[in-house]
This record gives sequence, C-alpha cells and structure tokens, in this order.
Amino acid sequence: MKKPRVYADTSVIGGCLDDEFAEESLALLGMAREGKIILLLSDILADELDPAPTEVQQFLGDLPRASFERVMSSQESEQLRDAYLRRRWSE
Repeated sequence: MKKPRVYADTSVIGGCLDDEFAEESLALLGMAREGKIILLLSDILADELDPAPTEVQQFLGDLPRASFERVMSSQESEQLRDAYLRRRWSE
C-alpha cells in the first residue's frame, strides 16, 4: 500500500511550539518520522522558515530524508492559489 502524502505548511511546523496546536503538529511529524506518511514540503515553506528560530527549523531538520518530499512552486500552483484567493474574497 502506498503511503499517504500530506502537505505541511508553515503553520504546521510553527504549531509544534504553540500550546494550542503542538499535540497535532508533533503527531503529524511523528507519523512522518515513523514512516507512516510522507510529508510534502514546498519551496515556499523553506523560504518562510529561513528566518524562523533554530528550534522551529530543527523540527524538520530532525526528520529522516525518506520521510518527506520537496515540492516546487509552479505557474499552475500559483494560478490555483490566485483563483482560490479571488474566490475567497468575492464571497
């Protein structure tokens, strides 16, 4: 059976240090560490975490390489983002 692939954005990683979200965020990273899921980590996430405190960055640094895949932004993903934002603001 193929492992589920789960997109993790910056709020998931930052949530590891937030009392409100730590349990869920750490559980998700634990699932990746244990090989139960593959985290999809974007180039945008990397850019957003670059200025973050070391302890936040370390959550990803501690993951085995096999537990995540890097995904890159594309023109198609940016168009989808823009369409989503237009729709959201028009409601």
